[in-house]
Amino acid sequence: MRLHPLAPEVRCPGCGAGLTFIRVRKFGDLYQCACKRQVMHYRNKETKACGYASVSNYGVFGAWTACGVPAAKKG
Repeated sequence: MRLHPLAPEVRCPGCGAGLTFIRVRKFGDLYQCACKRQVMHYRNKETKACGYASVSNYGVFGAWTACGVPAAKKG
């Protein structure tokens, strides 16, 4: 993982199920739920905080939500 694991209370925006880590992407971590909806966990370039957003079938990101946990420093 590039970042810390998402908190267990973070749920799928579509069905409300829990998320499972799938793989590391170029700039974040990809999670998926039982309904196959994907969520990307990544650092916001402007605020430098980490958060997550749902990913549509076309690769477009939804609304970004902050995690509340400081992002790990790249080193």
